[in-house]
Amino acid sequence: MVELKTKITASGVLYIPKELREAFSREMKIISNATAAVFFPANATYEDVLQSLDIIERDIRHRIKLAGANGRKGLLSNGKGHETTTQG
Repeated sequence: MVELKTKITASGVLYIPKELREAFSREMKIISNATAAVFFPANATYEDVLQSLDIIERDIRHRIKLAGANGRKGLLSNGKGHETTTQG
């Protein structure tokens, strides 16, 4: 699983990296709260979205565990605006 970093332009446009644009259809749904948002294809079932979120949650918990064990943030930039977890 890869963590991608992106920016919102001054005019409010969110750049979605090519990897995500190619993986998803052009029609998306977004569910958000004050801290996070989930983007998913408009034709995806909520059950499928929940299964994907479970996988993402486990990955985030693993990143937190690695960061604590390494005594650092747990992220390194690869120089392309993408970040990956450190492994030690």
